Amino acid sequence: MLDNNQVHVIVDIETDRPVAGLHSMLSIGAVASIQDREMGEFYQKLLPIKEAGQDTGTMEWWSKHPEAWQEVTADAHPADEVIKGFYAWVASLGATPVFVASPIVFDYSFVHWCLHHFIGNNPFEDYSGVQRTLDLASFTAGKLNIPLSRARRSQLANKYKEGMPQHSHKAIDDARGYGVLLRNILNS
Repeated sequence: MLDNNQVHVIVDIETDRPVAGLHSMLSIGAVASIQDREMGEFYQKLLPIKEAGQDTGTMEWWSKHPEAWQEVTADAHPADEVIKGFYAWVASLGATPVFVASPIVFDYSFVHWCLHHFIGNNPFEDYSGVQRTLDLASFTAGKLNIPLSRARRSQLANKYKEGMPQHSHKAIDDARGYGVLLRNILNS
């Protein structure tokens, strides 16, 4: 699935929703992985962007999950510092990164926006702006030859979920889980 010089960077984020730039990414968890093993992790929490707002519906959801809210907001750092740290971590992997998420459209939109806003560069793009991204559900559906509507982690056979931590809305735990899922599917 990967070229010899590539690495999967499986990402999960938490936000105050739903639009990058208008709302803030609150945490980012990432796992670097090749087909047979994890190679490293990154996890940080971000202070909300001053010019961004909060979505009322999302904040109602967070209010019903106070432990998750405490986790996502404790020990947060300025967003620009976190994104600079994430960028440096991706560069330290020494391989061409491929961004993996589920769903890609949500997680990648925030990370892409933050990278361009705070760094002016996105390591998941090539020189012509082509994105190196992989939607985990779409990949799973294609690899397992199942409908996309049945490609969510909760609907998959246990052999694909073996070793996954429970989905907790702690970004690093969820990124780890998606990394396990990806490796299990790649190695099936």
